[in-house]
Amino acid sequence: MPVHVYWGEDDFLLSKAVEALRAQHLDREWGLLNYIQIAPADKDNIANALMEIVTAPLGEGGKIVHLPQSSLLGACPPEVIEELEKTLPNIPENNILLMTSAKKPDERNKSVKLILQSAQLKTFPLIPQWESTKIVSQVKSFASSLGVKLTNDAVAALVEAVGNNSRQAWNELEKLKLYAVGAPLDVEMVKQLVVNTSSSSLELAAACRMGDPTLALKQLDRLLALNEPPLRIVATLATCFRTWLSAKACIEAGWKDDAVIALFVELKNPKRLFFIKQEIRAVSLTKFRNAMAILLELEVLLKSGGNADILATYVINLCTV
Repeated sequence: MPVHVYWGEDDFLLSKAVEALRAQHLDREWGLLNYIQIAPADKDNIANALMEIVTAPLGEGGKIVHLPQSSLLGACPPEVIEELEKTLPNIPENNILLMTSAKKPDERNKSVKLILQSAQLKTFPLIPQWESTKIVSQVKSFASSLGVKLTNDAVAALVEAVGNNSRQAWNELEKLKLYAVGAPLDVEMVKQLVVNTSSSSLELAAACRMGDPTLALKQLDRLLALNEPPLRIVATLATCFRTWLSAKACIEAGWKDDAVIALFVELKNPKRLFFIKQEIRAVSLTKFRNAMAILLELEVLLKSGGNADILATYVINLCTV
């Protein structure tokens, strides 16, 4: 198909899929000239993309016009929809219009409906931290692709260390491959070579929930020393506090059916609710509400150009709110 739409929160797997599409569709000699990425900041990005996509490739092979975080996957004015209607049926066979986004395309919009009629759609969801079975399968798949042999205990240790961070899982497996030189790796080797950042993020959330700023700052310093991206730290905190808030609100409202609460909280494994209840028993609903407001403000600041230095202040606020 001449139109490809990739979306999902797992930016690593999405980027790998883009690399694979480029390798498959572009000629090795002419690839640099025939891969055109148009930034969303370009005010004429849609017009330029629609003009480029109907232009034949240079030299051999195909052509890819890539619109990351494309506004075409949202609400578009009538004139853009009109141009889409003219352009999509006339894309040359060797050309691909690629649109990528972290968010799911809103199919209520006319532009999205129009695009999806002729698009190949691929999704790259981020596996939730608690879906360990899926994370194990992903790690095993990565290991197989890289030719790394791990015992089951070694796989479990790697999953415990990296959690649902697919980029880190891949990078750690590449490092393990160099160390192993074809030999199977056991759990002790993995523990020696792989730094556990996943548990630190969850431990940071737990320290903030318990109101322990000393422990929280210690965990934060460790994460930053390991070059963990600030936005990923905030994402983990937000996931934890959102889960705790939803469960606490249900309990405070008098809900008795654990299955209904688990469904509302969006727990893939309802048995996890038992442990969540223990975690939130001594914490007020007000604390969780205020914590979510703090995390939202922090996320906005980071996305607006704030640096990691502001994290410590907000972590203390989470502990003392």
